[in-house]
Amino acid sequence: MGGSQPDKVALALAQGRNIDTADVIALLGEVYSAGIGARAEAEALIAFDRSLADATAKWQQFFAETIADHVVHRREPRGTLDQEKAEWLTAALAPAGRIATAAGFEAVVRAIETAKEPPASLSAFALKQLNDTVIAGEGPAIGRRAHFSRVIDAEDVVLIARILHAAGGEAGHPVSRAEAEVLFDLHDATAASTNDPAFDDLFFKAIADHLAAAAGHAVAPRRELLAPDPRLAERHSVFGRSRVSEEPGFRLPAGSISSTTLGPEEVAWLASRVMRDGQPTAAEYALLRLFAQDTRDPDPSLRRFLDHAA
Repeated sequence: MGGSQPDKVALALAQGRNIDTADVIALLGEVYSAGIGARAEAEALIAFDRSLADATAKWQQFFAETIADHVVHRREPRGTLDQEKAEWLTAALAPAGRIATAAGFEAVVRAIETAKEPPASLSAFALKQLNDTVIAGEGPAIGRRAHFSRVIDAEDVVLIARILHAAGGEAGHPVSRAEAEVLFDLHDATAASTNDPAFDDLFFKAIADHLAAAAGHAVAPRRELLAPDPRLAERHSVFGRSRVSEEPGFRLPAGSISSTTLGPEEVAWLASRVMRDGQPTAAEYALLRLFAQDTRDPDPSLRRFLDHAA
């Protein structure tokens, strides 16, 4: 069917008629029972989502599943999520660069989870949306729950892990440079706060995964390497910008990385990110320690920096 049905429902809502979420989902579920094939229909549904003043969790689930199914399975090439599809999705949901609704953010995450090989740009986009929301303390990525600005709580960690795990695809590809850059942005924006300790663990592992793979070393599948440290359940303190002596024993799963030797490019990138704000955190020191011992860099200034940090 055509894309006019969502517009009719939105118009009825605007005119004050009593249509609850269950009725809307039932109507649209019938309209799109075979999925949405045309982009005009998908764009109409996205516009309708933005018109809702108080979307429920059920609506968010329906919308996210419908849009993810459209972009992955109803458009050619079917069953894949290529760069062109990813660019359409981000442009449709965030025409000004920021997603407007919680349902829209969930649709991006669901698309990443649905695809066999999602492009790294889409997961980086999702992480960037979360980063902006965490800094503000409110926004689509956290929905209605109470949230302090510049703090990563336990639910945020679950969401970050969900994005990172799915973004590796079926093959479990390593964390990309685009994803690593946004993770550093998120880390730096919240490093002075009382974050959930599981974020430091996830950040350390994700950056180590990226660096080792970028240096050409074999790494375990992403989901395996990023598995949470079981010791975290026993910790009750938060480390933030702690001194090195207070570092919470960061470690990788046994055998998850074949070598910790980095090349000049990886060393330079790590050093530039760690020292960008001039005050390394415990997680950043742990990364430097992990890679400093075996790394041979021709730049003596970088070598001195790594030796000092270690």
